[in-house]
Amino acid sequence: MKTDYASNLALFLLEKTGSIFGVWEGRILAKDQRTLFGRFIGKGLVIINGQEETICQCVSVCFGLDYDYRNFVEWKNL
Repeated sequence: MKTDYASNLALFLLEKTGSIFGVWEGRILAKDQRTLFGRFIGKGLVIINGQEETICQCVSVCFGLDYDYRNFVEWKNL
């Protein structure tokens, strides 16, 4: 059974931001990440961008003075 993760993400954004083209930032448990988009992106802040159809992980570096964007994934590659 193949799950359409892009539609899951669009519905998630619609619920959280009111638009499928919105941007949501927050923390998601590993179990919920696997349910929502089929893989574990990582700990920390997860950013779901509906306009660019991307997911990335934001990690605090340099003793909390800066952020690094990692695990950048496009929805079509899920």
